[in-house]
Amino acid sequence: MNNNNTPFVIISVILIVVSIALFYFLVIPQFEKISVQETEISNLEYKLENTTNYFNEIKKNAEELEKIGWDGAAKKINANFMDGPFFVHNMEAYLKGLVARSGLYLKDLKIEGVSESFEVGKENSKASGEDKVKEVNVFLDLSGDYNYFRNLLDLFNGQALVIKISEIEINSGNDGGEFQSESVVTSYLNFKIKGNIPSK
Repeated sequence: MNNNNTPFVIISVILIVVSIALFYFLVIPQFEKISVQETEISNLEYKLENTTNYFNEIKKNAEELEKIGWDGAAKKINANFMDGPFFVHNMEAYLKGLVARSGLYLKDLKIEGVSESFEVGKENSKASGEDKVKEVNVFLDLSGDYNYFRNLLDLFNGQALVIKISEIEINSGNDGGEFQSESVVTSYLNFKIKGNIPSK
């Protein structure tokens, strides 16, 4: 190699090394940043799409509730199931009616967590600074066929009044009891249901 070309070769090598270093330390980090930003944008677009779908579903459900006359059902619930002096009576009649429709036998019914009158409850909530929806606890002790029990759960599910079931206990009805109709003997089960209902 000619000695005259040596400086050019050295300069070329230095320039190549500097170019590689610049590419490695400046360009590649920018590409990585762009890649991270693209991932973040994709995640945000996914969240936005899910949020949009969620609100569209809520809007659709609201429109369907409006079509089936939910406002009338809500007014009926508010009128008959307000936390007041007739709340327990109305709730007992309501639950006994559902149990009778299902075909089960009601052994015991307890309703707890209801104030004596709506005015008292209202004053207490104002005094304590609370304005909450109160949970009314319901305990049902039932007996009968399992299919009837499923009927009752279906009835609960189809009601405008929200009934949240928190606990179900099923035992065999071997306490000497069997439903006997002439020559037909049908064994039954005992069902204990614990649930709650939001009281207005």
